[in-house]
Amino acid sequence: MPVEPRFRDQVRCLVLKDRRAKALNDALSPDDRIAFNDFLVSVAAVLLAPRLGDRCGVEGIAAFSDEVAARHRRERRPVNEFVVDEILREIYGLPLLFRTFPIPPAAMSGAGAAIVRYLTNTDDSVAAGIDVILDTAADLHERRPRP
Repeated sequence: MPVEPRFRDQVRCLVLKDRRAKALNDALSPDDRIAFNDFLVSVAAVLLAPRLGDRCGVEGIAAFSDEVAARHRRERRPVNEFVVDEILREIYGLPLLFRTFPIPPAAMSGAGAAIVRYLTNTDDSVAAGIDVILDTAADLHERRPRP
């Protein structure tokens, strides 16, 4: 399924710290949010590859989730590290934590955005290469198996 241009724009705004990111996020309908979250997982996967590699175990995922959550707590932007962990588990094909109780879509958006924000704030090449990252994520999105 092709990626909606507005989803690409929303991620670009998030990475470039454009104020429109919040308005684009707030404008998502419930169905759009689910589709956006699916693309956000693809974006996170592309961004994580240089950091965590193609394979990452539970320990690496937990450590990275803790880093993201700690940074966001310091910025007074709390994020649920279990939801961050869930996104990472999906990316790396590990068993999911929330099988019987689905994660609210807004919590998934928040955790996905936290991952993107964290990687953007710790790696200057993310903003500089956002167009290539979005192209790569869109390609991955169309090929990625879903749980």
